[in-house]
Amino acid sequence: MLPHHFEFDPEDPPEYLPLRACSLIGDNRTAALVGADGNIVWACFPNFDSPSVFAALLDPAAGTFRIRPARRYLAHQRYEAETNILVTEMSTSAGVIRIRDFMSVAPGRKLPTAELHRVVEGVTGEVEMELCFAPAFDYGQSKSEFRITQNGVLARFDGKRASLSTRVPLSVENEQVIARFLLCAGQDEVFVFDWNAPGVLPVEGYRSVRRLHEARHYWIRWVERFQYSGRYRESAVRSLLALKLLCYEPTGAIVAAPTASLPEWIGGSRNWDYRYSWVRDSSFILCALFRSGFVEEGSAYIDWLLSQILDSGTGHLRILYGIRGEDPPETELPLRGYRDSRPVRVGNGAADQFQLDIYGSLIDAAYQYDLYGGSLTAAEWAMLREIIETVRDRWRLPDQGIWEARNEPKHYTYSKLWAWTALDRGVRLARRLRVPAPIERWQEEAISIRAEVLERSWNAELGAFTATYDSADLDAAVLVMPVIGFLPPDDPRFESTTAAVLHHLKAGPYPLVYRYLAEDGINEKEGAFLLPSFWIAQNHALAGNIPKARETLEALMRIASPTGLFGEEHDAETGDILGNYPQGFSHLGLLQAALEIEKATLKQQEEL
Repeated sequence: MLPHHFEFDPEDPPEYLPLRACSLIGDNRTAALVGADGNIVWACFPNFDSPSVFAALLDPAAGTFRIRPARRYLAHQRYEAETNILVTEMSTSAGVIRIRDFMSVAPGRKLPTAELHRVVEGVTGEVEMELCFAPAFDYGQSKSEFRITQNGVLARFDGKRASLSTRVPLSVENEQVIARFLLCAGQDEVFVFDWNAPGVLPVEGYRSVRRLHEARHYWIRWVERFQYSGRYRESAVRSLLALKLLCYEPTGAIVAAPTASLPEWIGGSRNWDYRYSWVRDSSFILCALFRSGFVEEGSAYIDWLLSQILDSGTGHLRILYGIRGEDPPETELPLRGYRDSRPVRVGNGAADQFQLDIYGSLIDAAYQYDLYGGSLTAAEWAMLREIIETVRDRWRLPDQGIWEARNEPKHYTYSKLWAWTALDRGVRLARRLRVPAPIERWQEEAISIRAEVLERSWNAELGAFTATYDSADLDAAVLVMPVIGFLPPDDPRFESTTAAVLHHLKAGPYPLVYRYLAEDGINEKEGAFLLPSFWIAQNHALAGNIPKARETLEALMRIASPTGLFGEEHDAETGDILGNYPQGFSHLGLLQAALEIEKATLKQQEEL
């Protein structure tokens, strides 16, 4: 059983928290990871992809904002129901305190500001508390200059500034702002971090209690649009709220995860920056949001992405974009890395790869958008049609595949599946919109792709569809076949493929699997990749095998963090969450599986 409570000793604190002891808050511009120990271990301001200000997750010296009891304590975290307001409760021998962490949500805000509120409440007894505030600008490369005032402290470096407002008296010691204070039952102290503040405002001026009510109202009202009431509503809502925190409201972009360089294996070098908008990830997230009743987010993203293509002047679709459309160059930072996993990278060098599948995922998202009530303009359709034509012209080319292999391009089965999807959905979309399109030509190409995949990706000796044409390598990504409608889930070839993946790529207890075992240019161990396991649950539901679908989904839910969050990967031996966290792929997988199980359940009930 994985722990839901964590014990901390201020005299002997851990250098790095397990990721499962961290939870996310945000404002749809940026986000922060809050540790159960009371530390903000990751936060970038004012945007997701801005340099970090607090990055103790990547290096203990790269920025701290910690509030905790001064003596040994036991902590656990939870979210207020159907919100992104985080509650951390800390119990000591002298009493209990509670911290409510949230970011002020202001839809439509244009100024590059952010407010992070920390409301510390005495629950029982009298607890001696301590504060350590040490922002480190530019990924921990720059220390702050502090100016203490009667309202708190102003931190500055090279034209950047941020303030911490509080009634608690502060002092500077060893380049850190520190404080000690006593918190009694019924009392509270408020701490407000304000990015880009002109000065240090009185903490009362932030009206944190009112901002808390506003944030609570915002999140609850947003979740009200979610009509799912099945067995897994609590987990589905948490995944939905996690996905919402990945949306960058000013442009409509969606980041794959809010963190950078969290390793796919402790001590390894598979450490990538996910604070950007991958066409694939974003399209998958949109399909989950559409199905859940959230069409507005899709409209913003499609408008933004198509405008990026138009503004480029090339008509070319990149695999990922910065959240304002820029190209994020990859660099390395001189940080220790999470649990000494190096290098620490920001930016992403995969941006220049050719990945065929992204076209299909975007066209599928556009099709789902129209299906669930969205409205595509004539100009948007014209651009989508060009993308479909690009697939028709390029699907025979090798590419780097979904896993962004840093070696020679190959004919990946997964990529061909999504090329087929682009043409299939293009035909359906053209018919729904009743617009001119070369439907027969697209249908013919889709038939050709399907025939080629069934011939060249099928390995009769293995009894499985393989990772690439004419190979013996397996790839968990092919488990998407029934999800996109390429093959039914009860097709004997697909059932045999699933069995082969579960056997040869087994990464722990059912249904955990590795992505693949083939050479990818890095040759390092990694954890079990979670999205294909959620596809297994979804496929069982599609096949009408509801008991197996529930068994699969519930097994995955048990490895979530105590607050219901998932990383990209999982270490079955240690229980460690691996990879950037929380990960959009994993949460959309849970959401789609839960919805598919509910759909199958209702269908069976109607047939009785």
